[in-house]
Amino acid sequence: MRRSERGGRLVYVLGSFPSLSETFILREILELEERGLRLSLLSLEPGDEVVHERAAELAERVVQRPRPLSLRSILGLVVAAIIHPFGFVGALLYMLGCIFRTPRATGELLRSFVAAAFFTCALRGTRPRHIHAHFATMPATVGLLLAQMLETTFSFAAHANDIFTGDAILIDRKIREAEFVPVCTQAGIEHLRLLHPVSSTGRLHLVYHGVDVAELTPAPHDLVGDPSLILSVGRLVEKKGFPVLLRAAALLRKQGVDFRLRIVGSGPDEADLKRLAVGLALEDYVQFVGPLPHEELIPLFREADLFVLASVVASDGDRDGLPNVLLEALALGVPAIGTRVSAIPELIEHEETGLLAKPGDPSDLAEQMERLLFDEQLRAKVIEQGRDEVVTRFDLKTNVGLLAELFAEVTGHRR
Repeated sequence: MRRSERGGRLVYVLGSFPSLSETFILREILELEERGLRLSLLSLEPGDEVVHERAAELAERVVQRPRPLSLRSILGLVVAAIIHPFGFVGALLYMLGCIFRTPRATGELLRSFVAAAFFTCALRGTRPRHIHAHFATMPATVGLLLAQMLETTFSFAAHANDIFTGDAILIDRKIREAEFVPVCTQAGIEHLRLLHPVSSTGRLHLVYHGVDVAELTPAPHDLVGDPSLILSVGRLVEKKGFPVLLRAAALLRKQGVDFRLRIVGSGPDEADLKRLAVGLALEDYVQFVGPLPHEELIPLFREADLFVLASVVASDGDRDGLPNVLLEALALGVPAIGTRVSAIPELIEHEETGLLAKPGDPSDLAEQMERLLFDEQLRAKVIEQGRDEVVTRFDLKTNVGLLAELFAEVTGHRR
């Protein structure tokens, strides 16, 4: 059982790392370490095989949770009970109390307890001062129990699917136990305040993910329209609305608009989407690129004439928060179209920083796409104001600075 190599006082509990769909976590970690913080990285699941170039060095430091019933997990329980007896018993009693009050949470609590014990062993010798988890689901459950075992403080970041779908157990208790809860959108904060008005008081902090605006500079680009290149990036899942985008593209073709549509990403809906493209007679106009590391994605943005994300609310309630690809598009000077879902209007103000379409409406989406392809005055306006909006409110360094201040406040109190 190897220890967390070169671990730091701040511990991050992650669902999967590195992950192509969660580049904001990679950026956040890199920026925190640029500020002098040293992080210990713990992951519940293996990371993606295709990773960002800058994630390679960090991936070597990640401690991976073993299978719950493996010998390493069982040894972790024994060793954790020996090296942290009071914390181990406290976490055990806490877990049993949660099970008594919420029996449906039993399975996740037991798995999380075993994972927390293993991570306790992996962190020996690093003297962690604070545990921070990304997502209110199982990472936060593990983080809470790990903090109990190590007798230290705890926080977790809430995002979108973890708070809108009901997948997170004991979220009210997690908020009450947390020193603070950074939430990446104002829409997310309002949702948590509505569901958990008492526990959320004073604990929720708006911290946008942000992008490196110094790195993402616009390149000169002329709209030639022969044909126009439309780009969309995201996991091929229901909430991203790709069927709506394909139907909107088919409407543009009927109107004689010449374009190429590139869809970057992978996911469980890929086969269905390809069949739909064929059924709409779009096979010669749509390219499914598959997943790409971030450094290969930026050149595609620079080639694009228009970026579109047709987000919808999925049947299980899942939805986007504020997708980073929209931030990247605007930062790179690519005019963007989103939908009126969740926090997207926090970035895109209709006809000011971009255009918004009705979610799930191919006709309205096609109309907005046509406007941004052919209305040169509107394009120029949203390109300029979209970039300004990202620079002003969504700069990575500014927002990670807010998070670093929260960490400093907690560790300062402990010191």
